[in-house]
Amino acid sequence: MINLMKSSGSSVRSLAKLTAIMLIFMLALSALLPAGIHADTDPSPIRVNQIGYLPGADKIATIVSSSTSPLAWELRKAGGSVAAQGQTHVYGLDQASADRIHHADFSSVTEQGTYRLWVSGLGESVPFAINGNLYPDLPSEAMEYFYFHRMGVDIQAQHLSNPAFAHKALHPGDSSIGCYNSWCGSERLNVKNSWADAGDFGIYPVNQAISAWTLLNLYERYPGAFPDGSLNIPESGNGIPDILDEVLFGSTFMKGVMPSTGLASHKIHNDNWSAFPVTNIDAENSMNRQAQPPSTNATYAVARNLAHLARLIKPYKEAEAAEMWGIAKEAWARASANPNVLYTSQTPDAPGGGDYDDIRTSDDRYAAAAELYLTAYALGDSNASSYKAAVTSSPHYREVSQFDWQSTATTGTLSILSAQNDLPASDLQAMKMNVLNQADGMLSTLNGEGYPVLLPGNKGYDWGSNSAIANKMILLGYAYDLSQNLDYLKGMNRGMDYFMGNNAMRLSYITGYGQYYETDTHDRWAWGKYQSGVPYPKGWLSGGPNNTVINDSATPTGMPAAKSYAPKNTAPDAWVSKENTINWNAPLVWISKYIQDHREPLGRGANENPNPDPGPGPNPNPGPSGDLAVQYKAGDTNAADNQFKPHFNIVNKGAAAVPLSELSLRYYFTADGNGQLQYNCDWAMVGCSNVNGAFVKMNPGKANADTYLEITFKAAAGSLQPGGQTGDIQTRNHASNWANLNESNDYSFDPTKTAYANWERVTLYHNGTLVFGNEP
Repeated sequence: MINLMKSSGSSVRSLAKLTAIMLIFMLALSALLPAGIHADTDPSPIRVNQIGYLPGADKIATIVSSSTSPLAWELRKAGGSVAAQGQTHVYGLDQASADRIHHADFSSVTEQGTYRLWVSGLGESVPFAINGNLYPDLPSEAMEYFYFHRMGVDIQAQHLSNPAFAHKALHPGDSSIGCYNSWCGSERLNVKNSWADAGDFGIYPVNQAISAWTLLNLYERYPGAFPDGSLNIPESGNGIPDILDEVLFGSTFMKGVMPSTGLASHKIHNDNWSAFPVTNIDAENSMNRQAQPPSTNATYAVARNLAHLARLIKPYKEAEAAEMWGIAKEAWARASANPNVLYTSQTPDAPGGGDYDDIRTSDDRYAAAAELYLTAYALGDSNASSYKAAVTSSPHYREVSQFDWQSTATTGTLSILSAQNDLPASDLQAMKMNVLNQADGMLSTLNGEGYPVLLPGNKGYDWGSNSAIANKMILLGYAYDLSQNLDYLKGMNRGMDYFMGNNAMRLSYITGYGQYYETDTHDRWAWGKYQSGVPYPKGWLSGGPNNTVINDSATPTGMPAAKSYAPKNTAPDAWVSKENTINWNAPLVWISKYIQDHREPLGRGANENPNPDPGPGPNPNPGPSGDLAVQYKAGDTNAADNQFKPHFNIVNKGAAAVPLSELSLRYYFTADGNGQLQYNCDWAMVGCSNVNGAFVKMNPGKANADTYLEITFKAAAGSLQPGGQTGDIQTRNHASNWANLNESNDYSFDPTKTAYANWERVTLYHNGTLVFGNEP
């Protein structure tokens, strides 16, 4: 990301000169762009999600009209028949956009099909779908962004959706980088293999850390996300989940940004800005690059990134995990021992990169302490108690608020809610309530705006406003996990409505999605190909409107916040609104994968049971029918790796509360090999400290089950209230020798269940009596 006080090519002091040069450049360039690259914004005043809606989702169109009276609307099927009709609700003046708004709510329509919304006197919207599977390819397309932006290795055609973007390695010389003004003496740092941060080729620990955290958090919470073989990357098929492989590559440079003593370099980039576009990689690679001066926050970024990776990669790469863990602990020690060293816009450095200035370290320290504590706890490290003390003594302890690369405290809290730990149950409960309270405030904002946006209209839109929205959607995902309240899931889907075209700019901010979508973002390599007629890859999130810091010549000034966005074909000159970055696309991966994997609760009609009992046919051995049920999903869908990760949710459909200590559930499988089985609770809404797991050998065994995992609860877990649920109980189990397992013949395993649903091959007992499910 080109940050705040530096523009993509010069400092603010030379902005006037840059503006004149870029205007001349753009006039000349407009004549060179190929015919056919003219997809403009949606001309209709009727704004919808240009892809569509889940059947059970809220479906609220935004209509731009100055009428002070309601307008008649019809929802028309593809064949012309009317599925629903009504009158718009007059919202009035939308502060963020200065548009006068009406709303048309057709949420009651759940029949799948293709539709258009007609409004009297205004015409029709673009066509859109109502169906249960809206974005099947978006998560993997959003992930391809990271392979596309790898530096240090050749980018190969066979791993790209469009082979035209293949190229030889950018900056393989990062294996030996000197320090600006010799701040690290004569040492040279090895920072080879990284992700290009944004539209340029700088690499920044603070921004890499938040981007990597987002992807790692997705994996830590939902280990079935992007398993081995699911992505088209060179490492696919190596036995390691592909999402971990991608983050491992992008984090490689973090192992080398600290010299032998002292703090980590705050950033590495060229002495001068790269050409825009880059068409000659040899010329780009010949530009001098240096490690810019160090900072405390960059050093904490190294600590938290490598600590987080170490605990997740250990089952697959024990030696590399140990190396990362050692570097993480050293980075923590150095950042803690040195007086705080800040990086500001006044820090002397080379002009070829953004500043990433940050004047606060307490949040970075808390986020790092959380990752080190969680990893030390997972690895049985003797320093766990000291890291834990750093967590609990932090002024940010339990904090849940807006987060980004510059404000990182919430990432520490969210990691604590996603990994096993021994913090007090009352503190964990407070964190969960803080998530729900934050999410409630977001829904209040969403419901109060003219467009379905999670940003308040009475404030400006900051640089990367779309990233802020995506991060807020992550918190809504957490809130849904904690509560199973569909309002939060519906709120996430309405956030996607905004991204997909229901916004003041009348276009989808995600490349390739919708009828009118962003076609060109601030990216040096993609723009060079765009000039010759190659469309941008699908699944890139543009930065979004920004009216708080405008230091380019393409983003308009004096506009309402939601319309402060540069027009088509201005990407080289539009870094404050049309930029793409790793920390924009990482949350897009998170939310698109989450929405896809949690589409089932909204995948049917709004009035239908979101979690029905499965009914493929008569059950020859029906289990007991009662008030309690177990829902299951496969946390890991790979049947041949070295762990199995069943997740559970117990539902009380009855009228009386049930103490959880009276319940036990059993998950049946075949034990493979001779290794002793080990149980782990990765996360539980009732607190992992209140959940027990034990393995019981069956006598006699069955064909597909000779052992079961039994889950029981302590009294402190409380009671399951009428209509209530336990929420997530995420288990992770393996043999002591980490031998590979074969789950394909396990009675309770079902890799097709990637969202919670009743599963009668898991049994539930109340005071020892079977109340749900079928024993094998």
